[in-house]
Amino acid sequence: MKYKNVFWGLILILIGSLAIARNLDLLYFDWIRFVKLWPVLFILWGISVLPVRDYVKIVLLVIVLGGSTWFVVDSSAYPNEDKYGFVFDDWNYKSNTLSKYHQSFTIPWADSIKKASLDMEAAAGSFHITDTTTSLVDFNQTGSKSSFEYVVERTPEQTKVKINEKHHHVFYRKSNKRVVIKLNPKPVWDINLDAGASAVKYDLSGFKLHKLNIDGGAGSFKITLGDRYPNTFLTMDAGASSVLIKIPESSGCDLELSSVLSGKNLSGFEKTDNGHYQTANYDSATNKIHLNIDAAVSSFTIIRY
Repeated sequence: MKYKNVFWGLILILIGSLAIARNLDLLYFDWIRFVKLWPVLFILWGISVLPVRDYVKIVLLVIVLGGSTWFVVDSSAYPNEDKYGFVFDDWNYKSNTLSKYHQSFTIPWADSIKKASLDMEAAAGSFHITDTTTSLVDFNQTGSKSSFEYVVERTPEQTKVKINEKHHHVFYRKSNKRVVIKLNPKPVWDINLDAGASAVKYDLSGFKLHKLNIDGGAGSFKITLGDRYPNTFLTMDAGASSVLIKIPESSGCDLELSSVLSGKNLSGFEKTDNGHYQTANYDSATNKIHLNIDAAVSSFTIIRY
């Protein structure tokens, strides 16, 4: 077993594995980190010219490459960069607390807010909206070294809250991240979630929901919609997933499906065209729900409650 062949084989396997893991959101790192490891080239060069057997060189190579990889993906290797930043406007925020595995903040309510939107971008994790608050937004995240930054933009027509996950060099970013958000029930809401492979549980029955957009990977999606707004639009684009949507019996519902399904249960729906379904009360109902689903899912269920 020649050292030269093993050297290039391990290098190519390592780079390819890191690239795949990064693309699948299994870990995050910046490729620029490899530039900071340029002294490792001298170490590898030194190993190659050592007057020892090839198997000793291979063991040393594995140790050096393993340590270098850990240095790239471990956030503790960059203490000066592991900081949590937020962007504020002229709001007077009530609280903003953060620790390495916990983060929370509160955006206060104002009586002038009639319409609001929540836009969130994050890596894979667990995302919940199941409760109300007297603030505009209450945010709580646990179980991950990653942090979130937020911006509030106000216009006469709408208040926009944008929450983005800051990418830290955390190994196995999927770990145990759990995000719980509480919203004020008074305004009309537009909600957008862009995440990787996720477990999403949104109980929005207590909110005036106009639009809900979910762009996610494979995972579990449990969505409960209410009847507090005349027209509610749900758009979902997901990978192989388990999808459960609950809608009120009092609401008429229109469903567009573009997916490869291994199983579906569409309670109370009648097929009107290829990939198009409606409830019997769609035309007569005061409040209507419009569903547009594009996903390759293992199970898809709609329950009327």
